[in-house]
Amino acid sequence: MNEIKIPKIDLKLAQRLPFYYGWMMVPVAMIAQAVTGVGQTYGISVFNPSLLESLGIGLSVFTGIYMVGTLFASLPQPYIGSLMDRFGIRRVMTVVILLLGGACLFFSTVNSLWTLLLGFFLLRVLGQGGLSLLAGNIPAMWFREKLGTVTGIVSAGFSISMAVIPAFFLTLINRLGWRAAYAWLGFLVWIIMLPLLILIFRNNPGEVNQKIDGTVEGDGKSDGEDSFDQNSLDLKTARKTPAYWILLINASLWVLVVTAIFFNLLSIFGSQGITSSVAAATYTTYAFFSLITQIIAGPIADRGPLQYLLFACMAFIAAAVVVLTLASSPWIAHSYAVLLGISTGLISLIGGTMFARYFGRKHLGKLRGSVITAQVAGSSLGPFITGVIFDLTGSFQISLWIFLGLLIPAAVASLWAVKPRSDVMPGTI
Repeated sequence: MNEIKIPKIDLKLAQRLPFYYGWMMVPVAMIAQAVTGVGQTYGISVFNPSLLESLGIGLSVFTGIYMVGTLFASLPQPYIGSLMDRFGIRRVMTVVILLLGGACLFFSTVNSLWTLLLGFFLLRVLGQGGLSLLAGNIPAMWFREKLGTVTGIVSAGFSISMAVIPAFFLTLINRLGWRAAYAWLGFLVWIIMLPLLILIFRNNPGEVNQKIDGTVEGDGKSDGEDSFDQNSLDLKTARKTPAYWILLINASLWVLVVTAIFFNLLSIFGSQGITSSVAAATYTTYAFFSLITQIIAGPIADRGPLQYLLFACMAFIAAAVVVLTLASSPWIAHSYAVLLGISTGLISLIGGTMFARYFGRKHLGKLRGSVITAQVAGSSLGPFITGVIFDLTGSFQISLWIFLGLLIPAAVASLWAVKPRSDVMPGTI
């Protein structure tokens, strides 16, 4: 292998810090998770009324375009992951950030169905997909022993953004108009992320002459960079394990259900006599309990059996769906948000820890990219399925009960998502 050239400024900063340089990556990853909001459903949906009015289209056409754009956005995710494996997170994320800012500027000029489709594709492939994938892989590059704890902290950035970003976006729209608002979001993506990537972010401990977890030679805890490639499965081999498919299916189903609910939440609550102000307030409750779960359950994910966390995650989202169907008062509405928030906190921990612990880090980008593909595809189908069933039946309840029928067996299957046996975990692949 070619020797890694380490910039002197990086070495000086790492040497002067009284703590492990990996902890500098944590706030960068949190901010990156928050920035994905420009391409997430909870961020885009704030612009829906303005887009519908500006383009003069109906909701069915709008959701159909959103589905197609998101579905196509799912396809490049394994490629983005493979680029990460080859070139490192820093280079790939820099390109993604440059393109994502440009996508926001382009979206501010949308004036037809074709440009809307392209705009949705760009925002989803780069924001919900690419940036989320890269940010979620950062902890595994720097931590092993405390991976669950760090993943919980990083995932908190997503929860915080859900509590803050919709209101922030709405304020921009009210003050500037929706077109100028999205243009400014593009500039903010660049202003926030590019300095962090240039000045602070590095791919792994080896780039600053450190070892994973900040350990030193001879402490008996870590083999440093030598362990980076050990016990790693490539995508082809991982696909032969039950854990891979159980996680992929459950993660995709989870995203499908949550996206369907969020996209139609105000309408669902409205049909049950819950006001829009109460519906909006449930997002804050949801984000708070997601954040608390990530912090509390993070240490469990460090050592605990992940299949039980996955089971709990799917059980909580199933319970949330049941409560949502029964919501007829504000306190029941907020109870739904509590359950869904707990489930969200658990799924973020599982996604950030299970692949590294089960399959290693060498092919982490491509492995998680394949799952992100399925998740993004699921997020494209959820709102569309719910919309079609509502148009045919005039009810959201039918969709919710169908979702429940899928979630229960998925939760039970989670118990079989155990770590692959040692005989399928070669030293290096």
